[in-house]
Amino acid sequence: MKKIYVFGNPYLKEDNFAVRVAKNLKNFKVQYCDGPEALLFAEEDELIIIDVVKDAKKPFIIDNVDSLKSRNIVSLHDFDLAYFLKLMNRLGDSKKFKIIGLPEKGMAKTIAEEIKGMI
Repeated sequence: MKKIYVFGNPYLKEDNFAVRVAKNLKNFKVQYCDGPEALLFAEEDELIIIDVVKDAKKPFIIDNVDSLKSRNIVSLHDFDLAYFLKLMNRLGDSKKFKIIGLPEKGMAKTIAEEIKGMI
């Protein structure tokens, strides 16, 4: 059974869409992540990650670390998923990853059906 790492805060309306989509995914093992450090202990060779991407119009796949945009680190709050994946890559972690980027809103059940083929 494939494992999916889901990012988002289930308690914040503006940050819980990925969590709502993941609840509609059956036949997958889902791990809800509070922060990117959860990926450190992943045993899979390829990480499948679901997260919301600002200004996305529809689900899409990101699988190249160089295509990720990250911010300058000013505080620990800025230590986001993109920065963490780039850091893992620079440290020689050979894990591949596939981020399924989601729009910020939509019908969670419909988008869950749409991304099953991407997983």
